[in-house]
Amino acid sequence: MDRLLRSALAPLLDCSPAALAFGRESRGRPFLRHPLAPDFNLSDTVGGTLIAICSAGRVGVDLERNDRRLPVAKLAARWYSAEEAAALQALEAEAARQAFLRLWTAKEASCKATGTGIFGYLRDWRFAVDAEQPRLLAAPEAAGSNDRWHFQRLSPSMEHTAVIALRDAPPLAVSAYQLLAS
Repeated sequence: MDRLLRSALAPLLDCSPAALAFGRESRGRPFLRHPLAPDFNLSDTVGGTLIAICSAGRVGVDLERNDRRLPVAKLAARWYSAEEAAALQALEAEAARQAFLRLWTAKEASCKATGTGIFGYLRDWRFAVDAEQPRLLAAPEAAGSNDRWHFQRLSPSMEHTAVIALRDAPPLAVSAYQLLAS
């Protein structure tokens, strides 16, 4: 992972991958210790890795497999707002599973953008349950107002879904590249 991240970031700073210096915020979120360095975030799951990079603002990304089978009601009651959990409970099983994953990726990408991590914060990020693209309803106070945020759902493969969350930057312009092993 380190090699992939360094390969993606080094050209943006016009340096070699080995010359990159990383630091960690108080809750562990990595950053580049270089003047004018872009913000970045990485998500890795079975069969895929996604790196999001932005030149302004903060970025978070979450990548999940579409085929994950989860105890939706139990997890929603623990991690989601009461309104989100109730809305998921009202759906048939497969629709609830898909909506749960859409919410999860939006919530986790948001937490990663702020650098808080998910523990204690997922419930405070509220999104519309019925929306394919993330539609923010409420954010934790520390995240700032809703109008500071932009979100984009991606389908990087038939097996995956992902969300990029961006704060304090213009709406997303997403470029995708496939990295092939030589």
